[in-house]
Amino acid sequence: MDYQPVKRYGHSTVKVGDYLYMWGGGGSGVDYDVMEVYHLPTGAWDQKPTTGTPPPGTRGYSIMAIGKDIYYFGGRGVRDYQNSLHCFNVDSLKWRELSPSSSDHGPMKKAYCGMVSVHFDSEHYLVIIGGLGSSSTPKQPNAQYNNYYDDLRCNEIHYYRISSDQWISPVVTGDRPPPIEDFTLTPVANNTAVIFGGYTDNGVSNKLYMISFTKTLMDILEVPNPGGSVQWPEGRYGHSSTNLPDNVTRRFRHSLSMWSVTPTTNWIIEFGGGTSYSDTAVIELISRSTKKKDTE
Repeated sequence: MDYQPVKRYGHSTVKVGDYLYMWGGGGSGVDYDVMEVYHLPTGAWDQKPTTGTPPPGTRGYSIMAIGKDIYYFGGRGVRDYQNSLHCFNVDSLKWRELSPSSSDHGPMKKAYCGMVSVHFDSEHYLVIIGGLGSSSTPKQPNAQYNNYYDDLRCNEIHYYRISSDQWISPVVTGDRPPPIEDFTLTPVANNTAVIFGGYTDNGVSNKLYMISFTKTLMDILEVPNPGGSVQWPEGRYGHSSTNLPDNVTRRFRHSLSMWSVTPTTNWIIEFGGGTSYSDTAVIELISRSTKKKDTE
């Protein structure tokens, strides 16, 4: 029988080359000393033993791939929130700790935040937004922190300059979201990204924000819901969603990745989450275009 990873939730997958890389998550039997690797052309899972020390935050972390390196920020371990930043190299299969979990600097210890990469002056930066946690780190100027039971929900915004191991607080203009967690932060192009949904003090959100990044400034624009006949999405959190069959949609805190098989064929690959389903769901999207002939 072909190998299948054990069920889990609160994990993420990321695509590098023809492979998806999946690590961690909550659940019985999850092995944190291996990387689960999914070969896209064949649809086969494999386990790769790793070296180095993996992140202490095993679920609810944020993830981003740059080249052959995969970056992991924060998350939640068995008991505590974390704010460490780790890097995993897909060639060496080795973990490196870039910034340890600390109460002295950087973002608060948290999970369920958003992370994207941006590029300024030939340098890569990571951007980390929002999240839920519990930390005694110095509060970021102009950020908000609201109590949520025994935790804190925040709208912190940090840059991490990879080349110098430096946390930076950019100037934020426009429509900064309130303290928020469990939203989607999706890169678009040219140092821009989109926030949708999440959980705030007002409950589940269906707000949409467009974000533009520069080296020292971040501008945020809330896109208004036009109402009327426009079908605006319902509020949600912990999501990566579309209208698909039950074994795809009846999940939360699952992983969702896209792979372009050909110029006209794309796969959506989904695994795990809070669900009774243990299979890997692959949805094939085929686009067919017709060209109109010129007429005289």
